[in-house]
Amino acid sequence: MDDSLKIALVLAYAYLLGSINASYVVGRLVKGIDLRRVGSGNVGASNVWYHVGKYWILPVGPFDLFVKGMTPVLIARAQDLDLSVQILAALLAIVGHNWSLFLGLKGGRGVAPTVGTLLALGRLELAAFIVLATAGWQLSHSSAIWVLTGYVLLPAFALWFDRPTPIVLFMLGLALITIVKRLASNSLSNNAGVPFLQLMLNRLLFDRDIRDNEEWVKRSSV
Repeated sequence: MDDSLKIALVLAYAYLLGSINASYVVGRLVKGIDLRRVGSGNVGASNVWYHVGKYWILPVGPFDLFVKGMTPVLIARAQDLDLSVQILAALLAIVGHNWSLFLGLKGGRGVAPTVGTLLALGRLELAAFIVLATAGWQLSHSSAIWVLTGYVLLPAFALWFDRPTPIVLFMLGLALITIVKRLASNSLSNNAGVPFLQLMLNRLLFDRDIRDNEEWVKRSSV
């Protein structure tokens, strides 16, 4: 098979697989709810935890992490495709998760598939990310800020570990995707009744429209 066709198929697979949202499927099948319309509006494991049931993240998490995050990279690698193609496949899987073709370009936050891509392409950076985010959360009890900090520092971690330029750019891509997703959320509309600049700051730092986490994640409809 021609390499250009291999690349096209791998990239299409990555985005389409990323667009398959296990959290949405579980919400529909188990509770008959649309996760885009309850709680945070996030179509991911956290909203499953609060509005479907905590044990239902067990099928969701491994699918997002291992199948969605890792297989596009591993398939590209098995086809002897260049590192840049592996990286693009990884990023497209996360883009598909965050902006699903099947959910009107809505989706999750991409944390689980990101971990999967890092397992395949950046285990040292993943270890540094986990240590930083966990330590920060223990100190401040604000996981969203420290997860963001971990994302932003991924390129620095890659440089510190003397990784090749494509990997550094991959880490930068992960950070940029996360920032854009947080700011855009699943809707650009302001339903929280807060000033626009405060809304953007809340989304960037706390990954929600308002400061109160309990009120945000337990809303019955959005």
